[in-house]
Amino acid sequence: MAVLVERATVSDLPAVDVAQAADLTGLSKDAIRGRIRRGVLASDARNGRHRIPVADLHHQGLLVEGERYRAVLERAESLEARLRAALDRSEQAQQELRESQETVQLVWAMVRQKDQELARLWEARDQRARMRWPWRRNTSPASGNG
Repeated sequence: MAVLVERATVSDLPAVDVAQAADLTGLSKDAIRGRIRRGVLASDARNGRHRIPVADLHHQGLLVEGERYRAVLERAESLEARLRAALDRSEQAQQELRESQETVQLVWAMVRQKDQELARLWEARDQRARMRWPWRRNTSPASGNG
């Protein structure tokens, strides 16, 4: 049973590079390289470039055909668009968070300043209350019988 790949049978295409294997399988180049690294896909490295036998791609069941390939590609594009939108929303949320943090820091600095001011006022009030004025007599209602 021969699988047609661009009007050629598997046995007619001896080997392809990583980019071509990615196109034929619908996988990413990194996924192809990972399979080579793990030994799942056979490859022959020539001049630093891997060549993958098309027969091995077929044997692994990785070759995608016409309509299936388009469906996989459309799904991948859809997922990529959703990921980009989520990334944009994430970046926007991070920016809003940074702005909110700046606002909180500003408000917190104002609160600390007001706390210090209030502490000074309380201290001044307490000092005035402890002052003994010579012209005032200590007239408390409890001791004033007499």
